[in-house]
Formats: sequence, structure tokens, C-alpha cells
Amino acid sequence: MEIKSILKNIICSAAAPTPKVLANEHYVYLIFFIEDNSVHDAENSPFNKVPVDQITSIRFNKYAKYRFGNPNDETIEGYSYADLGLEQFCFQKILGSDWIENLRELSALEPFHNDATWDEYQHIIIPMKDSCFEVICKDYTLMSKTCQTMREEVLRLAELV
Repeated sequence: MEIKSILKNIICSAAAPTPKVLANEHYVYLIFFIEDNSVHDAENSPFNKVPVDQITSIRFNKYAKYRFGNPNDETIEGYSYADLGLEQFCFQKILGSDWIENLRELSALEPFHNDATWDEYQHIIIPMKDSCFEVICKDYTLMSKTCQTMREEVLRLAELV
């Protein structure tokens, strides 16, 4: 197994509240805060500039499984993928995933299984502050719009689901 960085220009915010998941039988959306390198200068003073986070989403298409939970930032060093170079707040792909292999083995027990279909899937992992999101999916799409509130993004995506 090895790990590969993806979506290198997107970094999850370290100080943001818990991300949200919205799913149906075809897609799972991860809604999260991103680091925004721009600054707002409320009083035109160089001493009052503060970074502002924005909210965006990634749609994982034709997912097989997803999980949301451990590890968090305090336990990531003990996670099974830590030795591969797993990075906090970054989007990564696990190549040669043991989770996909496990799913392939389980599906082999079912009638009408097709081992070749698992070759189309990828294992994406995003370790965040208080949790980690992992998904087995065929592909993903970074949503092009950002929002200022979590509610605004959830309502926007609810129309798509």
C-alpha cells in the first residue's frame, strides 16, 4: 500500500466545526470548511486582517462504503495508514487499499459477484481535526461553489440529492 496526495490546492480548516455528510444511494457529499488564504480588512488596518474560512463540498460518485470517525488529530499517529505518510487536513488516496481488498473478498461470497468491478474503485481519506472521513468510490467531484454558512451549503446540496 502507498498513499498519494490529491486535490493539493484544498486544505481543510484546522479550526472549523465538524464536517457534515449528506448521502443518497448514488452519491455521498462531504461538506467542510476550507482554509481561505484571502483576508478581510474590516477597518483598513494591516493589524486587523484575519483569515476567513469558507464552506465547500466534494461529491463522491458511486460510492460503495464510507466511514466517519476515528482517528482524530490526537490519535492519527497510531492509525494503520500513518506509516504511509498520512497527513492531517489533506486529501489523500490509498493505493492498494486493504479496505477495497476486504470488500472484494466479502463480495466474492455473494452470488453473481464480479471481482473486476472493484478495480474501478478508489479509497479516499481525509483526516480532520476531530474525525476522519474515508470513502470507497469510483470518482469524486469538487463542487465549484463555496458558501459562507453550513446551512446554505446543506440546502444547496439537498436540491441536488
